[in-house]
Amino acid sequence: MWTAASRAFVGEVGAGQALSDDQYRLLAPLIPPPKPGGRPRTTDLRQLLDGLFYLVRTGCPWRHLPRPPTFLPWSTVDGNFRTFLAAASPSLR
Repeated sequence: MWTAASRAFVGEVGAGQALSDDQYRLLAPLIPPPKPGGRPRTTDLRQLLDGLFYLVRTGCPWRHLPRPPTFLPWSTVDGNFRTFLAAASPSLR
């Protein structure tokens, strides 16, 4: 369970804008599973979604996503977004 201390990574940039537990529970089933036979997923998907929603809210370019520990590296967020997009719509590969 998240506490005020565990949300500290959001900092001043997105204070109070991290996903709540209820919001994440709604979104978790929509996240594509990891590829079979691959390495275990190590990316914190909740933090990844926080980064994606920050980009949508602010309209900032990918490379202007605030650096860790505020959010994951922009390249991680971008790469996972493209993976999710390809899983949702195979014609976009």
